[in-house]
Amino acid sequence: MLSDIDFSFCRYLHQYIVSLELDNKVETLETINEKIRKRFKNPKLSNSFSAKVGRHASLAWCRALIISLALITPLQPVSSEESQAITPSFGLLENRRVLCVDLQSEFWSSSFEDPLESQMLEAKWRPVLSKIKNVLIFNKVVEGNLEIANSLLKSCYNFFRETASVTLPSDINLYFALPRLAPAGELLPGNEGVEVIDVSIPRKLLLWAYTLFHGHCGSISQVVKYMEENTKVRNTSLLIILVLVFYLQRIVYTYLLVKLTHLGYDC
Repeated sequence: MLSDIDFSFCRYLHQYIVSLELDNKVETLETINEKIRKRFKNPKLSNSFSAKVGRHASLAWCRALIISLALITPLQPVSSEESQAITPSFGLLENRRVLCVDLQSEFWSSSFEDPLESQMLEAKWRPVLSKIKNVLIFNKVVEGNLEIANSLLKSCYNFFRETASVTLPSDINLYFALPRLAPAGELLPGNEGVEVIDVSIPRKLLLWAYTLFHGHCGSISQVVKYMEENTKVRNTSLLIILVLVFYLQRIVYTYLLVKLTHLGYDC
């Protein structure tokens, strides 16, 4: 049974998570999720109420990632001339498929203690999300958003690795589609040239983020392999840097020791 202090603290966490969602603080929400996961590893500190906070934190992180990706997704309409330029009637690019993102509207129906919290979030972010309707992503984000896209790609990969057991909103539809279908309004599941991407929400977010950063998209297995390899490279580079720093410190220490001894100091 929770004490009044525990209940008040968990209630405070719920409110804090909502405030982070309102400001779309993706990195902070990711950090909170990491701390909550570590808490769950200690059975003495875990209970049903803290599990509820953990679920809220995971859903908030998910929604923040969706909102952040939507904010940098190019929304320019595609004319028939543009689609022909992208998929010319000759050569290997004729059947090049691109990623299509379609968001539904029921993101705010769960994990809220107070309906007013849901209403506040919906009022602020629905205008952003409502624009992502059958949006084709032909190219990477604009230069000014590349750093944001790279950061979101890493966060989506962490989300993919850490939230396998959480039930997430199923309101993101992804398709592979031929650009020539866009001007004709034929971007519908089941139409020829449209392939539904039937994977989990974390995988969909990863595909979306990868496409925004690279300007093209492969299968989920290719994207996961790319992220795994890049993570290994980053970890290896960090290890090399730490080793170099260690040996540099040793060299500086030895130099100073010799210098002080030469000057007559007793070291």
